[in-house]
Amino acid sequence: MKDPMITSPRTDADIVGRQAQHIREWKDLRSFVDVIPDILVAVNSTRQIVFANQAAVAFFQVKDASALWGKRPGEVSGCLHSVEEPGGCGESAACQVCGAFRSIMQGLEGKPSVEECRMALVAGVSLDLRIWAHPFKIGSETFVFVSIRDISDEKRRQALEKIFFHDLLNTAGGIQSIGEIMEHAEPRELGELRALIVTLSEQLVEEIRSQRELLVPERGELHVEMHPVNSRDAVNRVIAAYSVNPAFAGKSIRADETCEIVELVSDPTLLMRVLGNLVKNALEASAPGGLVTVGCRKSDPATVEFSIHNQGVIPRTAQLQIFNRSFSTKGAGRGLGTYSARLLTTRFMHGRTWFVSTPETQTVFYVELPIAR
Repeated sequence: MKDPMITSPRTDADIVGRQAQHIREWKDLRSFVDVIPDILVAVNSTRQIVFANQAAVAFFQVKDASALWGKRPGEVSGCLHSVEEPGGCGESAACQVCGAFRSIMQGLEGKPSVEECRMALVAGVSLDLRIWAHPFKIGSETFVFVSIRDISDEKRRQALEKIFFHDLLNTAGGIQSIGEIMEHAEPRELGELRALIVTLSEQLVEEIRSQRELLVPERGELHVEMHPVNSRDAVNRVIAAYSVNPAFAGKSIRADETCEIVELVSDPTLLMRVLGNLVKNALEASAPGGLVTVGCRKSDPATVEFSIHNQGVIPRTAQLQIFNRSFSTKGAGRGLGTYSARLLTTRFMHGRTWFVSTPETQTVFYVELPIAR
């Protein structure tokens, strides 16, 4: 059963117009808020926008503030979840863990609040926002000022710091340790140690490249090169890449027994990046001794479906935030793998990605792509 707050009806358009006029006529308000660089909107008791400053007009890419009246914040932002239910923003299950929704609801209860919001957009990209909500009254009516700051760059910097100061340092440390071992190793052991150094060096380069390659699609500057691709070959390549990765020692990865051969036209590099991100994510989520399987099948005459299965189950609260940039069950500064997979699939490969995670199915991520372009 849904929270009655979530299913609250919308305010009538005539009343929204009157409320907007009332706030606009508030003495000296406009001249003050338009010089504030942060996005500022006011919402009424049903979370509909009735006021916006110039920063909000620019951020939401509308001609004037009146284009926002009556809409809810997730709807004007293009939030993926705002179109999942007929009632719009605030109606889906994911809205219950949304920082923006929580902050506004606290404001309507008369409590100022600050929350962070990870928002996945319909366009495939994602935003990290910091939300301040402060209640106020005009006459007998209650409103909430909502100040929004885009902190996506801050989160990117934190993620890069995590990668460079933790992941890359660990890999570089591994290379250093092997180099020290080689000084005292038997001749018969040198070949194996050299191979391990090559593997770790490739992993180091791959981590750096993956960060660089994430920034390019976010700016919309990615060049896509379409070529014939054999789906089984793609699966075998990604399995081979992660089977020798020392970070996943003690875990297994193999092709699903029913994996089909499908000839499609796609960008091989992007396909490997998407499958690689999801396979890595599955291996990280697997317990020692766990098994990850990768499959592919022709889902219908026009599409091919790849699947990545692991034996874990994602908690429900985490499921509602998967694909948001910077969200991870593995700690701060992570969470780029599933986000990157969705961004590349949706924005550049004309496909879609989703997942199912239940005790019965365990966790399966899917990538569906057109066979031909």
